[in-house]
Amino acid sequence: MITVTIDTLDLTRKLADFPEALARAQQNALKVIGNEVKNHTTEAFRNASLRPSPWAPRKDRKATHPLLIRSGDLRDNFRAVVTGPDTVVVGTKVKYAGYHQHGTKNMPARPFFPIDADGQLTSAAMRDIKDNVEAIYKKEIDKVFGNGGG
Repeated sequence: MITVTIDTLDLTRKLADFPEALARAQQNALKVIGNEVKNHTTEAFRNASLRPSPWAPRKDRKATHPLLIRSGDLRDNFRAVVTGPDTVVVGTKVKYAGYHQHGTKNMPARPFFPIDADGQLTSAAMRDIKDNVEAIYKKEIDKVFGNGGG
């Protein structure tokens, strides 16, 4: 007769830690998502390739400051705040931001948030977010289950 004993105590402990690890990962992921959107938004003022669509040229050809950057208040005041267990808000308190993002009857839209006309993140923002979020979840899972060397 052969007796096989399986010790599941270690696995049971690891599984008990798993929900906490996932919750940590989600909170860290929300912070990263917010910061990536904020960073892409800020960088869109300098790097046209990060804009969801090209900006219309300015009417006043005599202006010497870069487009949408007179004082820098708009570009420099974006914030990312985790507001719930599955929500992060990226925005600014600069009152005229919406007019530039969406345009008005007399002013063309010059969107800086990395969100296209369909309400989707731009591919560059999505790629950066995906890479960082995957790394966060992998790190937390590895903490619980181990990764064979780290």
